[in-house]
Amino acid sequence: MKISSVKTRFKTNMRRSKLNLSPRNLVKRYRENERGIAAIEFAVIAPVMIGMYFGLAEIASAISVDRRISHGTNVAGDLATQLAELKDGEIEEVVAAALRVMDIADVSNVSMDIESFILPEADEDPESRGRIRVNSVGGEFAQFDAEDLDEKLLNESSGVVVTRVRYEYTPLQLSFFDSTITLEETFLLKPRRSDAVVIQNGEDSVVSCRADHYSTVECEEI
Repeated sequence: MKISSVKTRFKTNMRRSKLNLSPRNLVKRYRENERGIAAIEFAVIAPVMIGMYFGLAEIASAISVDRRISHGTNVAGDLATQLAELKDGEIEEVVAAALRVMDIADVSNVSMDIESFILPEADEDPESRGRIRVNSVGGEFAQFDAEDLDEKLLNESSGVVVTRVRYEYTPLQLSFFDSTITLEETFLLKPRRSDAVVIQNGEDSVVSCRADHYSTVECEEI
């Protein structure tokens, strides 16, 4: 091979190298290079997807617990309205059944209030026929204002049983909910076997119950 041809080829390669190393070519090369795009996209999307996963897990858990609280509230009211009188052991059975349906691990954070009302005469104020309080977590329930009830729910011939439940729900601590959530439910049901359900000794009677588990419900009149 002639020396002149070698020199010519060398010069040609040098010119090409200079052209390839020019800023314009370098920018073009990096712009057209698609290697590693998947890794970059994953690095951007992964934190968002993980956050959504944890958030949905906490929301799903809260909704599930709320549904159980709602069902337990309905059960408590339903069982209470099936009796003309609710006393002693019957009260503990109603409370235990409601807590069992809720299936809450920390039952001590569940508060329940069951009160029976009757309207003696038209245009008179509703009267309480007894009240049951369970645990009173976060303070006792405020007195229910039965005066605002529609006459179809509360009238001279038919009373109503108001069941309220409050639960201090602690989230899964997955950094989506950062504080305790208060879940509350209220059910109003009509008595089935009498004009009004009499709780313990009737008017002004208040029964206080304590429960750490559905099997350890203890109640006493106060």
